[in-house]
Amino acid sequence: MASSLFKFYFQSYGKTFLVALLGVIILLAYFHHSGIGISPDSVNYLSTAETWLRSGRFDNFHHLPLIDFPVGYPLWLAFWMKIIVLIGLMPISLTSMMHLAMIGNIVLFMVLIHATDALLQQFSTFKQKHRLLLLTIYVTSPCLLEVYSYAWSETLFLPLCMITLLALVKYVRSGAWMDLCIAALCCAWAWITRYAGVALVITGIFLMLFPANGKKNSLLIRLWHACVFGCISSSLILLNLFRNHLVGNYATGMREKSLTPLGENLRQAGDVIAYWWPIFSHQMNGVLMLMVLILSLLCCMYFLQQHAVSELAMMSLATVYLIFIITIASITRFQTLDSRLLSPAYIPLLAGLAGGLSHSFRSFVRLRKHASRIILYAVYLLWIIFQINNWMQNAENFDGIKDAGIPGYTEDGWQQSPSIQYLIQHAAVLAQIPIWYSDADDAIYFFTRKQAYALPHKENDCEKRLFQDAPQAMIFWFDDAADNDLISQHDIEQYPDVHVWKRFDDGAIYWKGKSIPQALKDLR
Repeated sequence: MASSLFKFYFQSYGKTFLVALLGVIILLAYFHHSGIGISPDSVNYLSTAETWLRSGRFDNFHHLPLIDFPVGYPLWLAFWMKIIVLIGLMPISLTSMMHLAMIGNIVLFMVLIHATDALLQQFSTFKQKHRLLLLTIYVTSPCLLEVYSYAWSETLFLPLCMITLLALVKYVRSGAWMDLCIAALCCAWAWITRYAGVALVITGIFLMLFPANGKKNSLLIRLWHACVFGCISSSLILLNLFRNHLVGNYATGMREKSLTPLGENLRQAGDVIAYWWPIFSHQMNGVLMLMVLILSLLCCMYFLQQHAVSELAMMSLATVYLIFIITIASITRFQTLDSRLLSPAYIPLLAGLAGGLSHSFRSFVRLRKHASRIILYAVYLLWIIFQINNWMQNAENFDGIKDAGIPGYTEDGWQQSPSIQYLIQHAAVLAQIPIWYSDADDAIYFFTRKQAYALPHKENDCEKRLFQDAPQAMIFWFDDAADNDLISQHDIEQYPDVHVWKRFDDGAIYWKGKSIPQALKDLR
């Protein structure tokens, strides 16, 4: 039995495994210097998972309920950490969580590539060589390599998207209730991993209302199936949102009004597309993004007409996700649209467009058979251009990573920071002042396990009032963590009771209060 399973696997996915292994080798090279990348979001995820294991609560390092992010990824980390603790391999700690996330990223990357290949195998015009060419672009993609270099929820969300699409394709072709329920459960898990998982639900409902299988189910049946899918898919996230509102009065955290108009968000998304693809002119990236969206919609219409289920599933997810992110970023305040934020669209967008090209080439070759060789050479040339673009960017990224580590709190710049080293060395004495503020409160927790409050937001009068009314506080300023949404270093120094206590090459420590305690005087 086992031998037959291995034989089936290597016959179906042996070459896929080797291609995925190339991406794993690149990731291991990234991890070599200082391990997995840790960003502020990563600290939220890891600390929440650790708190859940210790107390059963989804609280972050502020001892506040995790609301800005859904609980799916921390719960995923905590589940595997619990198993490892029971086996006795590692104790519960933030360091253990980082090791687990690094191993998990490698496994999830392999799952992502295999699930993607399983979808590509169902493309009606793709041969094995086409699939392998596309997969080699994926495993060397700076977009995916960046995501899987960090402890981010996207590492789980991306394979869940592909697995959900696989289940949806199977349902569309079979119409079986079991397949519908499996697809809905996978979608529910994805949605509780990232709030943007709503795009996956919309995609699923679209595929059910407009099935590309050529079968003529009545509109009533399709509506009923879509309703069931929507209810199951939203079950977990509704529980999460209800819990958020119960413990924090907000369903998804405080959301401020967007400062970037639709045109600017289109331009930012176009910048990302130009970064992903070998596009060397960045002058009109907003127009580029509009062209990509229009082409995606045309591909969806074409695949629907051709009954190309897998191609339609890929293309519709990419289209819905891009439209959703660009629209929501124009309504509520987001970070700048970057490669990480748009990464769920990377695989389906490229696969969908490749599927559209493949269909077009096949129709063209039928009319002009002598052109098949020219088209084949053009495909290889396009693949080479994509690979050159990928490897040039990877080489540039690795040049810094090999010497200093992955950007973030495991990078040498933070690990060897004079202000961080001082803080670690004297944390016990400084902790005698119970109130700490910082522009990098997550960094303080990561390095010292001490709690600090974030500096007030410029536009939040309540936060600024609380900061001003604090009788005594230590303020830790890190130059590398400066956030334009928070009050600046200049703003801090304008308060009459704030004084510079110690300066460093990369930051400063301020004392807020009337008189400096003796313990702090002794440190001087």
